[in-house]
Amino acid sequence: MNNLLILPLLLPVVCALILVFTRKQSLISRILSIGTMLISTVISLALLIYVMKHGPVVLDFGGWRAPFGIQFVGDPLSLVLVTSSSVVVTLIIAYGFGRAEKRAIRYYLPSFILFLTAGVVGSFLTADLFNLYVMFEVMLLASFVLVTLGQSVEQLRAAIIYVVLNIIGSWLLLVGIGLLYKLTGTLNYALVAHRLSQMEDHQSTVIISMIFLVAFSSKAALVLFMWLPKAYSVLNTELAALFAALMTKVGAYALIRFFTLMFNDYTEITHKLLVFLACITMIIGAFGVIAYTDIKKVAAYQVILSIGFIILGLGTYTFSGVNGAIFYLINDIIVKTLLFFIIGSLIYLTGRRHYKYCHGLAKREPFFGVAFIIMIFAIGGVPPFSGFPGKVYIFKGAIENGNYIGLTLMIVTSLIAMYSLFRIYFVMYSGNDKKGDKVTFNRLQGYRKWLIGLLVAGVLAMGIAAPMIFKVTSQATHLNVDEGAYLKATNPHLLKEEKR
Repeated sequence: MNNLLILPLLLPVVCALILVFTRKQSLISRILSIGTMLISTVISLALLIYVMKHGPVVLDFGGWRAPFGIQFVGDPLSLVLVTSSSVVVTLIIAYGFGRAEKRAIRYYLPSFILFLTAGVVGSFLTADLFNLYVMFEVMLLASFVLVTLGQSVEQLRAAIIYVVLNIIGSWLLLVGIGLLYKLTGTLNYALVAHRLSQMEDHQSTVIISMIFLVAFSSKAALVLFMWLPKAYSVLNTELAALFAALMTKVGAYALIRFFTLMFNDYTEITHKLLVFLACITMIIGAFGVIAYTDIKKVAAYQVILSIGFIILGLGTYTFSGVNGAIFYLINDIIVKTLLFFIIGSLIYLTGRRHYKYCHGLAKREPFFGVAFIIMIFAIGGVPPFSGFPGKVYIFKGAIENGNYIGLTLMIVTSLIAMYSLFRIYFVMYSGNDKKGDKVTFNRLQGYRKWLIGLLVAGVLAMGIAAPMIFKVTSQATHLNVDEGAYLKATNPHLLKEEKR
């Protein structure tokens, strides 16, 4: 079973290389890419079920045991995120590129999507600091290509900001890795966490944690959000959904992993700062969602807002808060894919990005009205939809830790998030179609509606099946928060060697 751990990363890479040679056969390329991601999803889910029954699985490359070799670890946290990511990438590739399908394949777009997916999956699975940096770079290099591929002036402008900020973040990440290696003498997550807990050099640990905080914040759009609205607003529906579902979530995952497993001894400094940054991010997101009439930018600021919710749960550093943050992170992968599918479809239907000019969708597309309402309730955290369970646990964690300002901001900004989307809904769906500019409605392919329907079903299922998902997130929380639990579960031989 351990050897299967490499497949969710290896399959997309192999398929991406094969697609280079099949780019002239669009149907074959489409079948190969969708089939590969379906297989990857099934393998990831099987590994997650196995891990829940038998504990984490560990793959030591080349037979070199940690701390000497590169190591992949499949624990509940990494595998639930790999599974969720594989699901949404499958749906995004199946959604396709419409009329631009042949051109997209000719430009190797599916290959770069799969390379980005491989980087994301590798970031979740690796248990080695330098390998995390490598996987981040694989993911970012693919994303740089995807952002600039349209060759429009807007894309190039957005790409400059995106590339510069992410290069700075990557440089800081590399500096942090070097300093942490100098301090602990190892790159393995489990051993780094153990050695940091034994150290008395508090100042060095806090300084290094701040470097990682800034580096990961630039990836997650935690306060450092400047790249996100511009980049997301110039991408087409499929790529915007891909970026919204995965890019910021990798940064959020890294913050959760590092600030529960490694930098957890000085919570009065590190985690209070996380709460503060989460509050600032929620405020930024709230202003963004009500400031624009461009529905793509409204959707982009919804992504920023949700990152604030996740990091607030982490910052409480209570079991409930971290548990809720992990649940909400999984939920957000699904919901933000749905959000950008719906927003992108509405833009395609109406040919407009500013909702105030579009009316009369209620009669023409009632399906999207229902999907839109369910999505709004999920984003707002209304029961029984998928956003509710995670937010309840984050609320509980904030109360337990006395973070009443963060709690209040989360409630207020959640209502603002719902208001901003209801505003779009009522104008586009309930508005008088005689007002505003005359709109010529396009027809959306039926299979795309089915894909949106699957995501809507997923949102409902996550809310109903929340107790089952909490079994996974609770085990993930225990493994990362409990002192020494991660080391005992993944590398018990290191613990014995450290005691000698």
